[in-house]
Amino acid sequence: MIKRIGCLVIIFFMFFVTIKNVYAKNLTIDEVSKEFNTSSIVEGLKALGSNISSKVNTGDNTLEIYSDSEKVFSFNYSTDYIEYNNRSASVTKESVEDDIATAIWLQGIIESILKLSGYTDKTLSEEVVLNNYDSYGVEMETEHYEYKGEDEGNSWNTSGEFIKYFKMSLDTTKIDALINNFGVDINKQDPNKEVIQSLTPTLRAENITENSVTLYPHLDYQNTDPSDAITCYLYRSENENGPYEKISDFSVNCTEYSFGMVDNNLKSNTTYYYKALAEGGINFSEPIKITTKGVEQVNLNVNVSNNNELENPETGAVFPIITISVMLGISIIILKMARKKSVINKI
Repeated sequence: MIKRIGCLVIIFFMFFVTIKNVYAKNLTIDEVSKEFNTSSIVEGLKALGSNISSKVNTGDNTLEIYSDSEKVFSFNYSTDYIEYNNRSASVTKESVEDDIATAIWLQGIIESILKLSGYTDKTLSEEVVLNNYDSYGVEMETEHYEYKGEDEGNSWNTSGEFIKYFKMSLDTTKIDALINNFGVDINKQDPNKEVIQSLTPTLRAENITENSVTLYPHLDYQNTDPSDAITCYLYRSENENGPYEKISDFSVNCTEYSFGMVDNNLKSNTTYYYKALAEGGINFSEPIKITTKGVEQVNLNVNVSNNNELENPETGAVFPIITISVMLGISIIILKMARKKSVINKI
């Protein structure tokens, strides 16, 4: 009889532990790597011509990110968390440019961990407390920067937060607490939808070269919540009457004049037409016409107005390096994490 009772106790204990573990699971780094390779960040970069993938290096305990066969980034990992530690880095203009890519990879990792935890329709709000790893499983440390300069006659400026440290738990219990307190619905209905649909964006072009152009969409509208930016998609055609093809699945903040997107890999001495459309909007901008430079022409920065007349540029590119402008345009969500003044910032 005692033996039977003992067996029942063991069986009950095993059942209890099994039930508990259903709700408390540690994700594996292999799962995170596989999910990262199908994340919206990676898919968007592939659409722009970049072949991005991740691989797990079990010897070094690192999750490595590759562009084609070149390693471009590396995370540390354990059975409990994934981590990026760059505390020893000096914040310079050059290191800041590299840090834009860091924000992109972090966004891919965050998205992957949330999806693996069952939150395919959730993202993180800007109010995430990043200095409480024990409760919410996320930690970040940044350092503020601001640079100004001039590039080929155009002034530029950039400011933000340099990412020095990032850590995210692989424990789904902590992810549950994170989402329950700071999660927002990706498909949340925009209360300004009808207003947005009544607006028509404008579009200007700058930095026209023999194979690229930087495009700046803009909506003359201030949202009641300044942190909730309206974004625009960009479309291109070689004929004014179309058909127009969306440049990228990534949209650009079009409530600020300084955010733009670079369309590269264009043909030299070729005419293109561009339109902009607000996300959730129905009215395209008037098409603008640009002609890429011939190889023999001097690379001058110009503005193209809506009536196709050349004007002096009012503002320069956000960053002095074209590829960094692309990265900025597609990492708005992550850059919002660094807009607070405290050392430990909020997403």
